[in-house]
Amino acid sequence: MTNPGNCAFCGVAASQKCGGCRNVVYCGKEHQIIHWKKGHKAECKCYEIATNDILGRHLRATRDIKKGEIFLREKPFIYGPKVASTPTCLGCHRSLPNPVPPQKNFYKCSRCSWPLCGPQCENSSHHIDECELMSARKFKAKIDFDPTKEGTGKKESAYCVILPLRCILLRNKNPEAFARFAQLEDNLNERLNTPLYRILSANLLTFIKTIMGFSEWSDDEVLRVAARLDTNTFEVRQAAAGQKLRAIYTNAAMISHDCVSNARHTFDDQMQILFIAKQKIAKGEIIATSYTQPLKSTLMRRQHLSQAKCFECTCARCKDPEELGTFAGAILCSRCKVGKVSCCFKMSIQRPTYKCSLQIISTDPLDNGALWKCQLCPHEIPAKQINWGNGAMLKEIESLNKTSPRAFEEFLHRYRDTLHEKNTHVLQVKYALTQLYGNAPGFQMHEMNDAAVKRKVELCQELLEVADILDGGWSIFRGNLLLDLQEALVVQAKREFERGLLTKANVQEKLTEAMELLKEAVEIMKLEPDMQETLTERTQQLAKELELD
Repeated sequence: MTNPGNCAFCGVAASQKCGGCRNVVYCGKEHQIIHWKKGHKAECKCYEIATNDILGRHLRATRDIKKGEIFLREKPFIYGPKVASTPTCLGCHRSLPNPVPPQKNFYKCSRCSWPLCGPQCENSSHHIDECELMSARKFKAKIDFDPTKEGTGKKESAYCVILPLRCILLRNKNPEAFARFAQLEDNLNERLNTPLYRILSANLLTFIKTIMGFSEWSDDEVLRVAARLDTNTFEVRQAAAGQKLRAIYTNAAMISHDCVSNARHTFDDQMQILFIAKQKIAKGEIIATSYTQPLKSTLMRRQHLSQAKCFECTCARCKDPEELGTFAGAILCSRCKVGKVSCCFKMSIQRPTYKCSLQIISTDPLDNGALWKCQLCPHEIPAKQINWGNGAMLKEIESLNKTSPRAFEEFLHRYRDTLHEKNTHVLQVKYALTQLYGNAPGFQMHEMNDAAVKRKVELCQELLEVADILDGGWSIFRGNLLLDLQEALVVQAKREFERGLLTKANVQEKLTEAMELLKEAVEIMKLEPDMQETLTERTQQLAKELELD
């Protein structure tokens, strides 16, 4: 092996590269361990901070990152309740249970009156600083148990002040940490005229500057704290109690967005965020995640990103009027559509297939107000009409009976002459069908007829092709589809074997193919905390099936 340098600890010639960053070498394991403890642990990263005019600060790979590799693991910098939250303990952040009679109200902190689990949470490191300040300022929280709202998950807007206050307290308590927080993007100028910030200007500013006494802070400084939180926080579910919180992760916050991303994230039971490569990320490549849903059309995604994240996405998918060949935003031209044929599904629901259709697509997808035009004829539709149609479709889908696949199949049939077969609404309905077939009452896997099982297989296979384009690599979308496809293929194979249509060798071959799908799903989903039991049960069950006599 060639010698790439000198040991990072002792300086002698060395060739053993650090497996994490691949940037330093060691003469042996002993010096690698010593150097790790002396500071390399904080420096060992496979990415660097880069800057360009479009993305600003972002992360770029400094070495090849393997598919499935966890390349970033980070503890929360700061966290707290969401802007509107159900009653939450400010000490341990658990969701507060209803009071047990004879108690009629939540336990209240003896100093500031915020609801807590009990006296053990009054001196929590999360709560003590804010509590001392609120107590000194004679502030008492007024959140009480409301028996008329029991079981409804009533949300309290009073929690909107807690996380901004915790960040503001950092400036004096830990100036270095606050400086890191202050480097994060805030997009305040874009947020100022929104309804939320008009309310914040009245409520948060009064609480921070007048009630808490931070009069030296300007309105702009206070609102920038809130804006940094709104721009950069991740929603995280606390493992112990399932309560949804929001948290800042300063490194993760610099990962840029792309509608077709190469990375995704999850959380462990310690609230650490884990970023995983969905596919190989080459050295020098920008690391990107997605802040929107892959099955949404460009118009819908860009509107969501503009409203929620205050930026205009210009990624490759957003620039392409055809959405990478999927036509996810397209509708069919009513004037020059060549034709379609329908075939009968055995549930007495017609399932459309298309011979040839001409699509109406945006003339400029980076302009949300641009005209939409047929690819062949002069027919044009204003963007306002497309927006209205999208809204109407979303409402209709939301109103569908979700206890049976029938209403969803009828939706597809009803709009077969209007929506492209890979239109966003069609894709979302088809994805819902993959969940309904096998889970809805009367449509459990053992209850479905052969046609319904076949339909589930076809839907999964069709959506996997879409996933490869719009959410490529090891995405959660792909993982869920593989699990559903695997389950349906096993049922198909067993039924055909029981009818004598397959030999033992044939069925074992099909079950082995299903096991390969399951293995890939396990690789994708193994870090998802809610999936562990399901993955174990599926693997054990399929292993037994493969031992078929």
